Amino acid sequence: MTVLLISLIILNVFILIFFDKISNLINLFDIPDYKRKIHSKKVSQIGGFIFLSNILIFLLYYLINKGSLNFGQFLTFKDFFIFNAFLFSFFLIGFFDDKFNLSSNIKLFLSFILIYFLVFFDNQILIKELNFSFFKKNINIENISYLFTIICFLLFINAFNMFDGINLQSTTYASFLFLLFLVKGIFIEISLVLLISLLFFGYLNYKNKCFMGDNGTLLISFILSYLFVKSANVYKVFSAEEIFLIMLLPGLDLIRLASVRIMNRKHPFKGDRNHIHHILLKAIGHYKTLLLLLLLLIIPNTLSLIYGGTFYFIIIVIFIYFFLIIFFNSYNKE
Repeated sequence: MTVLLISLIILNVFILIFFDKISNLINLFDIPDYKRKIHSKKVSQIGGFIFLSNILIFLLYYLINKGSLNFGQFLTFKDFFIFNAFLFSFFLIGFFDDKFNLSSNIKLFLSFILIYFLVFFDNQILIKELNFSFFKKNINIENISYLFTIICFLLFINAFNMFDGINLQSTTYASFLFLLFLVKGIFIEISLVLLISLLFFGYLNYKNKCFMGDNGTLLISFILSYLFVKSANVYKVFSAEEIFLIMLLPGLDLIRLASVRIMNRKHPFKGDRNHIHHILLKAIGHYKTLLLLLLLLIIPNTLSLIYGGTFYFIIIVIFIYFFLIIFFNSYNKE
């Protein structure tokens, strides 16, 4: 494990030192259009490449030390191979989207196909029942399990992608989620790998030198979706409402934005500047927006882990979310 951590640190330091050369070699930049993209200069968007390079080091280490990692205790080698094959596939969708600006329908279709085959090859991903600890009840959904599982993956992947709007926002959110796996004591190695890469990426993102890009958000959101479903299905460490609370804020933004866009006869996943971070950003600036969103994410989930009562925290977050939307929308119009 020590060898793995040292290797990852060396890799990421190398990326920091030669970042400009690596960015120019990959040649994947986010060009401002002064409409949705208002940054002042082109910015490298190779976040996915940074995460993937760390995962490849982990994969190599896993193959050399097969069976000695905690990841191996939770997944068979076949599962591990499937996991890596599909995360690479989602990375490729994001890369081609960043490079060629794929239509929302194409991305949605490709994601649907990938998740369908993921469930086909790994039936441990199939969500057959929902365990609600608050109500002390399990709801059997075996009749619609395939469709429900695919929808869950698609919703979070798109919600996370849409939540990536300002520097450090999705970085800190993803870091918090991987920390939850460490607290629960599962998927320790892969969580550490992603936390280390997110830490180094976060420095570049803070300096406005690198964005995640769709290649990064699709990769990270797929990994998180997979691990949460696996941990709930197989290891029963998260209840349905705990996962709901964890993913609630980006999920609420997705539902609100999709509804508004449909009512305006636009594609539900077509980008705009009506996200909660855009509304807050206009009113209170970048750092206050980031702090407010992080508090709304971290505090309810942390208190829920310590004291329980997840259902009540869900209600509180929903109320605060819509209060912020209504209040700051009105504030921005004054």
